[in-house]
Amino acid sequence: MVNRILIATFLIVTSFQASAQLLKDELKRRLLKEFDEDKTESILLCMEFFEHELSTFFNLSENSGQEPIAMYIEYTEENYPEFEIPLDFSAQQELYQKLDTHFFIQTWDYGLASYGPDGTTYILLNLKSGSPLFHYLKKKSKKVKTVTDYLNRLNIVGDISPASIGQLASLIPLEHQQNIELRILLTFHYLTLNDRIKRRDKM
Repeated sequence: MVNRILIATFLIVTSFQASAQLLKDELKRRLLKEFDEDKTESILLCMEFFEHELSTFFNLSENSGQEPIAMYIEYTEENYPEFEIPLDFSAQQELYQKLDTHFFIQTWDYGLASYGPDGTTYILLNLKSGSPLFHYLKKKSKKVKTVTDYLNRLNIVGDISPASIGQLASLIPLEHQQNIELRILLTFHYLTLNDRIKRRDKM
């Protein structure tokens, strides 16, 4: 009986790992059709960082058989608006150094914002609505309303808005949680939001 349970557990874990690898292979294949090798690698590095940080937050091992992004979607739904963004900002800054410089400049830029009673001005990271990455997402994700609504709002507002944050923390149908474009969007949204919350570079 114990052997059967162990075999069943092994098969489940092996199946999950195979599925995760297939997803990564498909992601890379799709990206290479749109981006060069350096920009593709930058996107993959960001996604690997995001998933690693989520796995640490949920204490998931490589063999857990659980999917960190799906778990985070559920977590944000249950805890909005008081959910945590469990990304180590020092590690995130190290990640920036590994990214292709041209890709970083195309995807993000810096602005200014004032906070607090004294109106202190801080440097603010912004997602670029006209970046090649978001052009790709808009082209490829027409069937996923969560993604298209977010991109439309980003294009209108020109920045991450409270409405867009709430949208990504609202109910996302299970059939979309493995969608590659949604996973890319979640990665770059939360990297940007985490930077805004934790960066304290004054002007």
